[in-house]
Parts: sequence; C-alpha cells; structure tokens
Amino acid sequence: MTIGFRPFNPAQNAPVKSISKGFYDTPPPSWHTPKEPIMTAYSVITSTSGGDFSSTDILAAARTMATYSGSTPQSGGTLSINGQSVGSYDYVVKSTETITSSYSSSDWFTNTQDTHSAWILVNGNLTVQSGTVFLPPVRKLFTVIYVSGNLSILGSIRMTARGANHSGVGNSGGYTAPVAIRLGTGTFSGTTNPFIPAAGGAGAPSRSSSGQNSGTAGANGGTGGGGGGVWFNAGGSVGAGSAGTCFSGGSGTGAVYNASTSGVSSANAGINGGAGSDGAGNQIATGGSGNPGGLGRYFSSLYPSIDGGTGTGGTLIIICEGTLSGNGSLQSQGVSTGNLGGVRGGGSGGGSITIFYKTDTSTLGITVVGGWSGSSGAGGAGTLRKFAIGAN
Repeated sequence: MTIGFRPFNPAQNAPVKSISKGFYDTPPPSWHTPKEPIMTAYSVITSTSGGDFSSTDILAAARTMATYSGSTPQSGGTLSINGQSVGSYDYVVKSTETITSSYSSSDWFTNTQDTHSAWILVNGNLTVQSGTVFLPPVRKLFTVIYVSGNLSILGSIRMTARGANHSGVGNSGGYTAPVAIRLGTGTFSGTTNPFIPAAGGAGAPSRSSSGQNSGTAGANGGTGGGGGGVWFNAGGSVGAGSAGTCFSGGSGTGAVYNASTSGVSSANAGINGGAGSDGAGNQIATGGSGNPGGLGRYFSSLYPSIDGGTGTGGTLIIICEGTLSGNGSLQSQGVSTGNLGGVRGGGSGGGSITIFYKTDTSTLGITVVGGWSGSSGAGGAGTLRKFAIGAN
C-alpha cells in the first residue's frame, strides 16, 4: 500500500471513496475558508503478478497468489516464507478445471528444475479424473495446489521421484539451503503454526559388517532418510545414506560386494537430495537411489541395469477451501534400487504430503513410503498430515 496526499476539490458535493476502503475525501467545515488547498489522504494498493514475493506462511501466500493473473505457467521471482528463503517459484492461475489423462504438463508446470517450487492456483473447483496421474515433469523444491472451491481427486496426484536435488552439485539445478517452511499461522487441528522441518529422517548409518541398514522415517512433516546398501565380504564399509530435507527425501548408498577382503568401500550418498552412491567391489553391487541413482557394478564393470533408481520423494502441499472428496490417491514415494543377485543399494526416502481442507469427505489412498531395497536398506517413510482450516 502506498500512502499519498492530494488536494481536496471544494467543487465536490459528495465524498469520494478512494481505491482502498477506509479513506475518504471529506468536505471542509462550513466555517473554514482555506487559503491553501486542503490535503487529504488516499491509498493505492498495487496488485502485481510475479516478482519477488514474501509471506508469513504457505497458506497466506497461496491466497495472495490466487489473485494473480497468468493462465499459463510462468516464473515468479524469489520466495520468502516467514523470513526464510525457499528458492524461487513458478505459478499458474486457473478457473474451474477438470484434469484428464490427456492433460499437457506445459499447461500447468514450467520445466525449471530443482531451484523453483510450483504453485497451481485454481479459483473455483478442480477435478482430477479417474485414470489421470498428475505430477510435475521435473524435480521441484515443492508443489502447492490451491483450490478456492471444491477439490475432487478421482485419479492420482504425485510427487514420487520429484524431490529436488538442491545440493548445487552434479545434475542439480542449483543450491537452496534447507529451512523450516511454515505452512500456516494459527492453530490447525490442534497444531499451532505447522511447518515442514528443514531436516527429515536421518540416512542409514555406514556399516562394515554383513547386512544392510534402512533410512529413518520422517516425523512431524519431515521426509524420509536414504537407505544403506548391502555389505558383503568387502573388508571396507558401506557409506551412509543422506538425511531427508524439506525439499527431498534422502538418497541411498551403493552396495559393496568383493571376492576378497581388500578394503573396498562405497561412498556416502549425496546430501540435499543429491546422487545415490555407486556400487563397489568386483562382484555384483547395485547403486543407491538418488538424483541420479548410483552406478551398478557387475564383476568390476559398470552395469546400467542395476544402477540405483533415479529420484527421491518430494514435498506436496494441497489446500482446499471447500470440500475435499474422491477415492483417488496421493503419492510421494521414494525410489527403489535395481536388483541382481540380492546385493542391493539403498532406496531413497519418501516425501512429505500436507493437506489443508475446509470439509473432508474423501477416501483417498495416500502413500509416502521409502524406496524398497529388499528386507532392509529401504528409504525411510515420509509423512502425511491433514489439517482442518477452520476459521483460519
């Protein structure tokens, strides 16, 4: 809001309402004959689309962005939530829509990877038809779907394998520091000021004995940690899986299998949604899952069919100001590893799903599991939370 002043026009016979409510030009008292023009306050609210944006929380930001124009996806600017930088953002604003299985991702998302969140703002109702799998075409810091009316999910909305590689190394689009992301301000279903924590579940610890460790599950909105690969007759050690973050499940480590105890080891998985580490040894060793998956080895040669899976669970936030309904699904799963001979790398961590609703009649299937890696070594599960908007 910009506050300024303008001269009062004594020729006016009636008050004039300014652009923003609460400020009026009023005639001077009848006994007053001004020698100079009387200056009266007025206000101007400038509503712009895009640009650098700051808000107290995700819910407030979505409500503001829904007033933007822009029916095709476009880049906004930098984004700050509760004083914390959360990278940059893309947005698209739609009216009442039905998403079918033949939808074009370019109508809903940009192709900017890792450094931007995706915001879908629907003024009206949104239906995701049965048989539709709706997800970003590339990795995103997080995805927000805001619906001012009713949301019917008959198909599937996903962030599986869409967690960001925000490490700034490898195939990452750029570095973004993990921070706590405030989702709402107030009390929602008994939780005050809910947020997604900067750190998710811990990655699997390193080990130098037979077996395999799994990643730790996320808690209170956190993503899951990356799993550890199998250690088998190696002499060295299996590296540690990486922890989940607010933007990604953790990545997994490659397996180690050697024909002798020559001290062969696999590396730690990449942090901040980075790469899974490579398998190691002179036998069969699968790479860990991540962004991208680590390389698999087969008798000392690279063997792409047992590379670790590519992807980590991502962060999905759904806000429905009306009734949430449908029997479809929401998914933000980690990614499993390849398998040949049972010596598997670690799976990647599951994502984080948060739902805000006014009324909920849905029977959705919701999955945030980590990537599978046999009887152990899986990525940690992410978290699902539902919050009633109430009077907020």
